[in-house]
Amino acid sequence: MKVRYQLLRDGEAALTAATRLPVGYVLEAASPQNVCERCQRPLRRQRSVSRHPVGLMLGQPRVRLIYQQCPLCGRVYRPEVYPREVPSQGQYAFDLIVEVGLARFQRHRQNREIQQELERGWGLHLSSSTVSELAQTFLDGLGATHQAHLPELRQRLHQDGGYTLHVDGTCEAGTAQVFTAVAGNRGWTLAGAKLATEEAGGIGALLRGCVEGFGRPLALVRDLSSAIRTAHREVMPDVPDLICQYHFLENVGLRLCESPHVRLTNSLRRLRIRPALNSLRHHLLANSRNKGISLSSVQIAQLLREPERAGLPDPAQGRRALAYLLLDWLEDYTADLSGRYFPFDLPSLAFYRRCRLLQERLVHMLTAKPDLARTFSTLLTLRRHLALLEEDPELRAAAARLEKAATLFNELRDTLRLSLEMPLTGPQPLLTERPTQAQLREQDLREWTARLRQRTVTEQDPERLVDLKTVLAYLDKYQAHLGGHLIPLPGHPQPFVVQRTNNLCERRFGETKRGVRRRVGARELIRQVQALRPEQFLVANLDHPDYLQIICAGRLENLATAFAQNWQAAQIIRTERRKKATCRAIPVSKKCLREDAFLSHVQHAISIVNQPVPVRLAVA
Repeated sequence: MKVRYQLLRDGEAALTAATRLPVGYVLEAASPQNVCERCQRPLRRQRSVSRHPVGLMLGQPRVRLIYQQCPLCGRVYRPEVYPREVPSQGQYAFDLIVEVGLARFQRHRQNREIQQELERGWGLHLSSSTVSELAQTFLDGLGATHQAHLPELRQRLHQDGGYTLHVDGTCEAGTAQVFTAVAGNRGWTLAGAKLATEEAGGIGALLRGCVEGFGRPLALVRDLSSAIRTAHREVMPDVPDLICQYHFLENVGLRLCESPHVRLTNSLRRLRIRPALNSLRHHLLANSRNKGISLSSVQIAQLLREPERAGLPDPAQGRRALAYLLLDWLEDYTADLSGRYFPFDLPSLAFYRRCRLLQERLVHMLTAKPDLARTFSTLLTLRRHLALLEEDPELRAAAARLEKAATLFNELRDTLRLSLEMPLTGPQPLLTERPTQAQLREQDLREWTARLRQRTVTEQDPERLVDLKTVLAYLDKYQAHLGGHLIPLPGHPQPFVVQRTNNLCERRFGETKRGVRRRVGARELIRQVQALRPEQFLVANLDHPDYLQIICAGRLENLATAFAQNWQAAQIIRTERRKKATCRAIPVSKKCLREDAFLSHVQHAISIVNQPVPVRLAVA
């Protein structure tokens, strides 16, 4: 049966009728003992119990569990093999739980897709609600297995000389916050917590759990959150407190660029430049369609590279195509962005730059060849729309102000060496540095800070001076938390280099949300993020061979066995998650809010609460 299971798992073809196990075939499970270990007397059958499990290896059999008993001492021998495959008091086998969990949380499959995969590959029919419950059971088992192997995980981390703790959280508008603690040197998620708000008490409990399970970290890396700072001071004040440089850079960028970017965006909207350009583009497209004229991609390529050989029968056709291409190029300004969020991308500034570049080219062309204004009137119309960029003083001032802020922001970004972007998708490499690189980066930051101070003395532009002082204020406030990424280790020739960003946490949050979007097909994830469990972020650990080696001997196929070994602990997690609870600090039901006498009750409660304690007791 195990050989059949392995062959079906490794195969990609659909399950054929010949390889299907019949539904309800009979299996018997009994203890391998025939003689009592104590009395050496032959065992007698005490009773038999029927079970109807469902699993990948088992299929859907009818299992008779045979219990044997010693006639002398009365000791009962249970069937030992069955609990290794199927949970006690459960119907679905561990291998099925693992398969559904990996499909849901690692491959981000929808319920219907999981049902189809099980039907195609294993001939099993599960309801959608069963798939959802098995996915949650998978997280119970993974959390219990992780907890059971804390000593081995701790030992592996300390073989590296220790670990650094990266703490970060995610949420959507109106949802609870899910915090994760990640070992930066290994990339493992160590623990997680779900909190109603970002408060120091809950974060402190998360930090204490990490210290108890994995030992004191070499350093804590966090964002600029005051709650995490307070929790650090309470739990591990002697551990170096480092700021994620990416979060620091983001905060500085927001302070520098947010206001001028809003001004530039509002000016562009006020002048309605993009709507005018889009209207012109749609007009050109409709004109070509109405006349039944269209060019192939080959003709377009030849028109751009060898226009003299394009051989277009109608010159107006080529003029319309070229004007459309210019407008299309303007609308493709997002190609100048990195695909990230503000302030690392400045979309309005990217659009403005393209418009100014095209305006300069048009002015040059129409000046050099005045006849174009007569034969190519669309270019004249396009230049007239773009001329608003130069004629409007408020727009010019907003763009110039944003350029100054963006220039200083990019200087800081280059100094921190965060300009080389990591891949947006796929496996995320750790942002590792060699000791010499870390030393040079910290030295560069100190020297650049000194140059900024000198520039504040000589700078004549008041706007640039404001930006310089803003950046210096941030550097002065967080200078002690931006360095110190080299930690000497006794007995090690090289110092420990701390990961200087929380990018790994952020990217895992992003990957999780993209997976949820793929599964539910919705952009807004308020309900889904509210339902996130901290154990879900342990799934990313399964991509690490060293972690997998510790918890299940290096193979995902062994995860079902690990779940069976830790099933009792998983039931505790299951019981806790099924308790009716709320993440709101002051829970109240809609029924309570909609009572007719609600305001009267609140008014009476206010009058009582506002009284001294002895008076309250007397009233009671």
